[in-house]
Amino acid sequence: MEQIVVGQSTVEQAAVAQTQVVVVGAGPCGVTIANYLGMYGIRTLLVDRSRDILDYPRAVGADDETIRAWQAVGLAEQTLADMICNVPARYHNSLGRCFAEVRPSAQPFGWPRRNIFMQPLTEAVLRKGLVRYPNVSTLLGWELETLEQDADGVTVCFKSDGGELRKLRCDYLVGADGGRSTVRGLLGVELTGKTLPSKWLVVDVKDDTLYAPFSGVYCHPKGVHMCIDLPYGYRRFEFVLQPGDTEESIQEPAHIAGLMRPHYAQGQALPTIKRARVYTHHARIAARFQVGRAFLAGDAAHLQPPFFGQGMNSGIRDASNIAWKLSAVIKGCAAPKILASYDTERRDHALAMVKIATWLGDFYRPRNRFTEMCRDAFFDCIQRLPSVRDYFLQLRFKPMPRYTAGIVLHGEGGSGAAIAKSSPVGRMFMQPRVETAEGRALKLDDAVGPWFALVGINIDPAAYLSAEEKAFWKRLGARLVQVNKSRRGTHGVAPTDPDTLLLDDVDGAFRDWLSASPSQELIVLRPDRYVAAVCSRDGLGGVTRALRALLD
Repeated sequence: MEQIVVGQSTVEQAAVAQTQVVVVGAGPCGVTIANYLGMYGIRTLLVDRSRDILDYPRAVGADDETIRAWQAVGLAEQTLADMICNVPARYHNSLGRCFAEVRPSAQPFGWPRRNIFMQPLTEAVLRKGLVRYPNVSTLLGWELETLEQDADGVTVCFKSDGGELRKLRCDYLVGADGGRSTVRGLLGVELTGKTLPSKWLVVDVKDDTLYAPFSGVYCHPKGVHMCIDLPYGYRRFEFVLQPGDTEESIQEPAHIAGLMRPHYAQGQALPTIKRARVYTHHARIAARFQVGRAFLAGDAAHLQPPFFGQGMNSGIRDASNIAWKLSAVIKGCAAPKILASYDTERRDHALAMVKIATWLGDFYRPRNRFTEMCRDAFFDCIQRLPSVRDYFLQLRFKPMPRYTAGIVLHGEGGSGAAIAKSSPVGRMFMQPRVETAEGRALKLDDAVGPWFALVGINIDPAAYLSAEEKAFWKRLGARLVQVNKSRRGTHGVAPTDPDTLLLDDVDGAFRDWLSASPSQELIVLRPDRYVAAVCSRDGLGGVTRALRALLD
């Protein structure tokens, strides 16, 4: 078969002409989707207009949900190798006093909650991860020109930076091509919301000698700026443009030096400017995340100001959600109808993140000295109230996804009962340490694998399934798991089915779960590690039937 060189990859002509999924946009969101699809065995083509990773100052923060998503595709440790973990965020008033510090210490999902990185380095790791998958190809230096859909698939035409045209056919297409998304434009999807009035100068510097190992936010009524410690001797500064500033004048090296100087001691050398760029911040969301067989993800679907550091992280949540659903449909594990749940599940949460990021931008900049004093007094007071203090300073105010509709089953046996506020269904599941029967200590996700899992606490799920129900879970490819009370041993408590994975509850997390909710003996975990259902052993048959109806 003829071999051709496309972008930076050598691929078969047949694979380019017809594939299962095309992902447009090779930023963090698009490359994460491609890694997931590669892992799941889906023939995938990743396309980007740029041949190289963009060297702009962009995202710098990855949260624990994002690291967990990269864990699923075997890249958590590689990405963390270039990150500074557990970085606190400090908020200073106009007098320079730190009035609040966000320093989350808990790791409910198995990873640190605030990690600082440099996007070009992380993108390089994610792209390198694709070489593991012969079913993933890339077209770099090609731009989407046309997009047409019919009942059986999507036809797209790409144009290379040399003027060559190529038409491709795929089953599904995902547009992860940024805020100026070509895919979104060709689909005719409106981007609702607003553009914020302020512009920001974002500067990355190198050879930095300032010792300020935190993310600093300096809140002044006349102007906000940020000073963020980055890996490898780099630092990020962000300054809001003042009246009279122009994009050209504020990027002059002498002007940037004047803005940075207050952070450095007299006579201390300033760092070298690596890159600088002026950004306009948007608070917008696509009216739809799905049009037929095409989907929007990342900045193509939602744009938020950077004040909460969740823009890229929201895109990674999109990636882990849409990737498993496309894979389930293409592999015949689920009907195409489940793809509608991507918009149902992701759009509301993305909108919540846009709103809180916008609110934080207003919070950063007090209107005057009086409102600043009131804010400072509030944070002084909550230091004396541990529960309120931890709500803010342990980052518990961060809106966590909770899916009340979609691929979730509420109520015992998936009965669709009223959704209890405390229900874990639709939420991301914890990730404690567990131990295999061979004595290997692992994080939960590494033990159960990257697909569906049916977890029984102190019981084997297979013992409560009929032959027909067990066949359904097998067709789905789900892993059946029994997690025993820690150090219970295997006498009399081994799984009844030889295919059931036996784990030890090393951290006692499942013990505490069952103590709090004795009826929740069984947990159905989705591939993206959200809880699809919980039930007692007597309700497992009902959950199985309900999930089958939901997926088939």
